[in-house]
Amino acid sequence: MANPNQPAEVATLDPADAKTRAEVAALLDRAESEGGHPGLAEPSRLALSGAGGAFVGLVLRSDGAAAAYAQLGWRDGAWTAEIVLDPDRPGGAGARAALLEAAVSTARQRGATEIRYWGNRHDGDGEAEPRALGFAVERDLLQMRAPLPLTVDRPPVDEAFSLRAFRPGHDEAAWLEVNNRAFAGHPEQGHWDLPTLLAREEASWFDPDGFVLCETEGRLAGSCWTKVHPERDPALGEIYVISVDPAFQHRGLGRVLAVAGLDRLARRVSVGMLYVEEANHGAVDLYRSLGFSVDHVDRCYLLKLPH
Repeated sequence: MANPNQPAEVATLDPADAKTRAEVAALLDRAESEGGHPGLAEPSRLALSGAGGAFVGLVLRSDGAAAAYAQLGWRDGAWTAEIVLDPDRPGGAGARAALLEAAVSTARQRGATEIRYWGNRHDGDGEAEPRALGFAVERDLLQMRAPLPLTVDRPPVDEAFSLRAFRPGHDEAAWLEVNNRAFAGHPEQGHWDLPTLLAREEASWFDPDGFVLCETEGRLAGSCWTKVHPERDPALGEIYVISVDPAFQHRGLGRVLAVAGLDRLARRVSVGMLYVEEANHGAVDLYRSLGFSVDHVDRCYLLKLPH
């Protein structure tokens, strides 16, 4: 009998192996259905489907079946690892440890100087494995939720600003410029390019009416981009990306845009959701004032590798 605490085989996923890719996709679907949370971030799922960037997949097999999966993606000068465990199999700690060790080894072989690991739905479980390899906590990402429609007073919009929906084929360049200025230095959000944006516009969930732009004198000042997750139970309406040009910050536009986006989501769902850095105290306070509370925490660990 196989020992679930000592998985026997970790193999690199061959992107051309359609059978194994389907097996991994089924594992990801089971994990999401069981946990109510995607095991891989959106860029990683896009890469796995062939619609994103380069990645390395690591499949852990037990008794011949895929028992867990790790994916390494190159983001902002470092490899980032995510691990998904099959909820129907025991031995999760052993599987996580084996895949994380394999991910670190893979990154070393590719000359990495550091590697990040995202522990999704952090609750203390799974802390030991990254720490044993020398990872340190880098940051926490809060997922916050609120009932919709909002019951707060609507902030007035300064008459110098107007709101309208995003126009595909017209607004991409202006949005990219403002988004990247607003998130300059942010490890995930600050380096969007046109192919990244167009890939989202081609997704089945994209709805330009839920992508609110704020303008003044023909200049884009900020935006609130929303996304509906009808597959969740309950269905969720997400503030996907919200940004204000640094030139227009501290004028209340963040609250105006958040409320405008959430009001649009309330036409379709009864629960709003967003992700925010725990260290961004101003944003966390804003969302709490709108009725949001923390649902769970995703934790990012960082390991610096010797040259």
